[in-house]
Amino acid sequence: MSESIQSLVPSHGEGDVNTSSLRAQWQRQHLNQATHEMLKRDAAVFMHQSVSTPCLSAVRRVHGIFIEDVSGRTYMDFHGNNVHHIGYQHPRLIQAIKDQLDSLSFAPRRFTCEPAVALAEKLTSLAPGNLNRILLAPSGNDAIEMALAYARAATGRHKTISFWDAYHGAGFGARSLGGGSHVPQWSNWPAPARQ
Repeated sequence: MSESIQSLVPSHGEGDVNTSSLRAQWQRQHLNQATHEMLKRDAAVFMHQSVSTPCLSAVRRVHGIFIEDVSGRTYMDFHGNNVHHIGYQHPRLIQAIKDQLDSLSFAPRRFTCEPAVALAEKLTSLAPGNLNRILLAPSGNDAIEMALAYARAATGRHKTISFWDAYHGAGFGARSLGGGSHVPQWSNWPAPARQ
């Protein structure tokens, strides 16, 4: 592998980097031709991300805690991107989304609206102490990036302590928190030994 390509290979701490011969063997034995074709098409058009590529398989359907692949096999999803608490296709969540899309699908932040204010009031009522204002972010990664910027602005400090090999997001600052060498003035500490 050329040095320029090798530099794009994610470090172990950046997610699923299992590109071993055992993974290739598993895919040969368990994935049908349609899945192989979809994986090939995916690899041809998507940029490779350290946390989510190479893709394991191709999904056809999800429900509750289950993922069904295009071969019809069902797996329990122990990872659960954003569905850890209620599962995939929860009827109450789907109905709430449909109802909101029918009434107010989007409101720019230059305008206020009842759902946004109600959510902010609920969140601040649950927060401890005098944490009585919120800033909504479109993703966890963006929340980390924004928190870093606000912490620096509020404290005037530029060093951050985090656990080594911890995932906080794919943005510049968030990646660096978990052990990347992108921002050398940040300090990373090994996770404490489990007792």
